[in-house]
Amino acid sequence: MHTASQWTPGSADERQLVLTELEAIVSSYHFRGSKRYPALLKYVVEATLDGRASDLKERTLGVEVFGRNPDYDTNADPVVRFSASEVRKRIAQYYHENEGSTRLQIELPLGSYAPEFLLRAGEAPEGMAAGKNGAAGSAERRNPWRRLRTWVAVASVVVLLVAAGLIAAYSHRQGAAAKVSITDKFWGPFAKSPQPILIVVGTSHPHKMVPDSADTSFGDYMVGPHHHVSVATATALANLVGVLRLHGITYEIKEDTEASLTDLHSRPLILVGATNNAWTMRLVNPLRFRFINGPMAKVQDAKDPESFAWGIDFSKPYTTVASDFAIVARFYDATTEGPVMVVAGLGPYGTEAASSFAVSPQYMEQIVQQMPTGWEDKNIELVIKSNVIDGKAGPPVLVGATGW
Repeated sequence: MHTASQWTPGSADERQLVLTELEAIVSSYHFRGSKRYPALLKYVVEATLDGRASDLKERTLGVEVFGRNPDYDTNADPVVRFSASEVRKRIAQYYHENEGSTRLQIELPLGSYAPEFLLRAGEAPEGMAAGKNGAAGSAERRNPWRRLRTWVAVASVVVLLVAAGLIAAYSHRQGAAAKVSITDKFWGPFAKSPQPILIVVGTSHPHKMVPDSADTSFGDYMVGPHHHVSVATATALANLVGVLRLHGITYEIKEDTEASLTDLHSRPLILVGATNNAWTMRLVNPLRFRFINGPMAKVQDAKDPESFAWGIDFSKPYTTVASDFAIVARFYDATTEGPVMVVAGLGPYGTEAASSFAVSPQYMEQIVQQMPTGWEDKNIELVIKSNVIDGKAGPPVLVGATGW
């Protein structure tokens, strides 16, 4: 195991060494599939090299890196904190896989947005100098599967589901030591069930599900609506399945159009998706928080039914959607006579964010902060908000909660 000490680059050559290492990191498969995380890492490293480390504050990064307004609410929109946490995790994964192959390391310490540069003991900066071709060759030697990973990144949604499931399980395990009690309390009724859990997934909207005729070609059948599963839905499934597998819980997955009341009866049930899942709409409808479908879709609070605070105008261009809203609920349902969990958003961003909330000890801390003691023994229903960041779901924020 190699020791490393903090190091401050001084000359132009040493600055270039840092930039070369930065390029190797952001071009690795850990970063290149994202726009946000490389952008944040590049900005803070370059600012530090330029002597502006003291300017690296949350609001500054929100404005300069993520295009937020100067007066934006950092509590309601924690994009910087969320992204920095993800950057730290990906850097750790990168150096774990390349341990011993890098003489210089770039770290983003907890509690700071100013990176640190670590030099392995016994190495002189001059020994790291290399031209662009040498640096590229070094990066390729450290990461010989780069071209293969590029192909994997564009593989099918099925591959994404498996990979994301493993990531979800890994992330859950990482946080389990300190906060396992929160997730155990939330998932308790499902973890104790002797029966396999039924996951009912919303896919295509019912009015688009036209039965295929017997003479439909296989090619046409494969591109029909019966085979359309969004990446957001696949990610949500992966997050949930990852936790179920981590706890050794067996499960079965069905589309909402295939699931009958007999299938749902007397067994634990997880409903994924809202407006495209008839069972979600039906079982959530009697609750305080429910989905209202239509051009002006929203999560409605029965105590303030006219409010559109948790709504989306579906008639507007999708690129203008700034936020999505979701319901995460866990309750006993009299119709199915069993425990039900709902993980569903008005749109795909909400569903993805809701699934992240349901499996993350970090996000679940918000339940403890907003719900009274004893919530784990009650039916609970939560409203989640997710800001859309660069066309992707932002971190889930709890904006409404009730228990009974």
